[in-house]
Amino acid sequence: MKEFYVGYLPAAPSATRRFVRWIVALLVLAAAGSAITIAALQNPFAASVFEFGKTRTFAGTIEASPYPTLIVPRPGNASSSSRYLLVGVGKHGADLDVTKYDRKAVRLTGTLTFRGTQTMIEVVSDSFAEDPGIAPAAQSTLKDLGPFDLVGEIVDGKCYLGVMNPGEGKVHRDCAVRCLSGGIPPLFAADDFEGAPATLVLTDHTQKLLPKTSLPFAAKRVRVRGHVFRVGDSLRLETDPTAISPLS
Repeated sequence: MKEFYVGYLPAAPSATRRFVRWIVALLVLAAAGSAITIAALQNPFAASVFEFGKTRTFAGTIEASPYPTLIVPRPGNASSSSRYLLVGVGKHGADLDVTKYDRKAVRLTGTLTFRGTQTMIEVVSDSFAEDPGIAPAAQSTLKDLGPFDLVGEIVDGKCYLGVMNPGEGKVHRDCAVRCLSGGIPPLFAADDFEGAPATLVLTDHTQKLLPKTSLPFAAKRVRVRGHVFRVGDSLRLETDPTAISPLS
């Protein structure tokens, strides 16, 4: 006589139990294999870092334009310096009147984030203090590299450099628009600049934040025509919203 399963009995017949165990084992193996395959096919996260929960003290000279930047002398080399873009907590630019600190030596506390050669400090509110005892940093030399036609993505500097990962592409678009609206310095992640991918600080031709008419281009693949300058170890791209066009 064939086995007959009765749901209210405490145990199923032996053949039914063996069949169910095989099905469950196969489903578990299929789920694990699918998870491993999907994970292996994902693009790796960018090598970006946000030192969440870790604050440091930084000392250097403020540069107000085009965006608040702290210029810090490099140890053992007074003729060179590092440049740190400054932002506030959350989706906000640096919450200070940088014009009164422009070209002045200051000490501040903040959290470091970086990706490649681009670095940024999320400044702790009210941690700015002038310190005349700090040696002035060497001003970065400005070199005009000429006009360029570049393809890439407009990103908000804070998330792209490490606060969010991934901080680019469609999945990040809503956040990028809000960060840029709040005064976070925009960056342009170019596919190819002089033979290699590069990240450029993005401004208009007056070295100011691009107008809000450029926000629809955030986190989209675009072509940008503009003028590139090398400032110390960083790159700056000056352009205009009319020189930005989406790629089909």
